[in-house]
Amino acid sequence: MKTKCAFLGRISSLTMLTILLLAQLFIAVVAHAASITLAWSFNYAVDPACTATLTKNCVIGFEYGTTPDGGKTLVKVGTVANPTSAAGSTNVTAQFTQGPPYGSVVYYARTSGLDGNGNVVFSAVAISAATQITPAAPSNLVITVQ
Repeated sequence: MKTKCAFLGRISSLTMLTILLLAQLFIAVVAHAASITLAWSFNYAVDPACTATLTKNCVIGFEYGTTPDGGKTLVKVGTVANPTSAAGSTNVTAQFTQGPPYGSVVYYARTSGLDGNGNVVFSAVAISAATQITPAAPSNLVITVQ
């Protein structure tokens, strides 16, 4: 009887250890998002930034996202406000994380502004080259040998 209990105890321990290891593996292989930085230049000497006093015919910022069909369909990811030093030719960046869908992804950016009536208008889209997005490698992989 004692041998049977010891055997069952080891099987229970082994089963519990297996469950814990599998749980850690599932946690470890969760896809972490890729860190993306989009960067572009914009000439505020031609298109001025909106201010407290300039509220028409001005630029309010930028929109960026992904496009599965070369700019016809836009999937907005976020916006970027005008930089504090919005004068002349200025570099603008957007940083974000991108998860699924994986594979070839094309990003877009477009300028948003206010027309002469104060209505929001958008520029044509600028499109990036296709980029391969893949899940991140697992982290904190642990092996326990007994």
